[in-house]
Amino acid sequence: MKNLIFFVAILTALSANSQTNVYHPFPDSSAIWNIHYCYACMGGWSDEYYSVTISGDTIVGGLSYHKLITPYIQSVASGCGGMSAGYLGAIRQDAAQRKVFYLPPSAGSEQLLYDFNLAAGDTVKGYTESQAYPRDVVQSVDSVLVGNSYRKRWNLPCYDIHIIEGIGSTYGLFQFSPGCITDAPDFAINCFKQNGQTLYPDPTANCGLITSVNSPAGIDRKIRISPNPSHGSFTVEFEPGMKITAFRLTDLPGRVILSQQTLGQVLFNVHNLHSGIYLLTASGKDGRITATRVVVSQ
Repeated sequence: MKNLIFFVAILTALSANSQTNVYHPFPDSSAIWNIHYCYACMGGWSDEYYSVTISGDTIVGGLSYHKLITPYIQSVASGCGGMSAGYLGAIRQDAAQRKVFYLPPSAGSEQLLYDFNLAAGDTVKGYTESQAYPRDVVQSVDSVLVGNSYRKRWNLPCYDIHIIEGIGSTYGLFQFSPGCITDAPDFAINCFKQNGQTLYPDPTANCGLITSVNSPAGIDRKIRISPNPSHGSFTVEFEPGMKITAFRLTDLPGRVILSQQTLGQVLFNVHNLHSGIYLLTASGKDGRITATRVVVSQ
């Protein structure tokens, strides 16, 4: 029996590795990235949700690009300035070279957005590269389940940033990386949907286009944090089907503050923490990891 289990494990690992050797191209239509923006500042804090979607094509300099737009910004709180809706620029993919290029709004020339050829130890270059020192260096390359297949994932050192093949940076798609500086704005891709199917991080999640007719309460949140912002403690609840086994609270540079094993509701005491934004990471039995933001206001 042990030999059979070992054999199955080997086949699973080989299957996952073979899937990551297949390039998953960047979307060119029918895609939605739902993004959460959160930032604490001296004037308060901002908490916003918005979608990025592809809206038609354009020709610039003889090259074909796919236009990106944000239809609407849902603001839960806005005390530090926020995001803007409308045209966000355009993207062009060179599938043969496994690269994606970005044409910012009003720009006359494109810039490298993603290079899906990077290896561990390589420095991330292009539009999203960190302007802080030291520059972002790929810490490791692994794979993550997207829909029903595994895709390559490049892991950066701080702010829980990953670059996923065919999806992009989990730090807001094309935001500049903050590197490892403290107190930077936090962006996160809550979900990714393509051709009408939610693919990441949870295929069962609601990942509809965020428009003015949506309400913040209607956003799918399978992990519930209350209260958020927290003034000393908060509880975490989640749907039983998520099969979460552990939580970890980190600051934005990635330092672990608290960790706890769990089989149900969790209470975190944060009386000793400074005001700011923290990341709550949930780990499941199936290896999936979900991160959400916690604002501490003392």
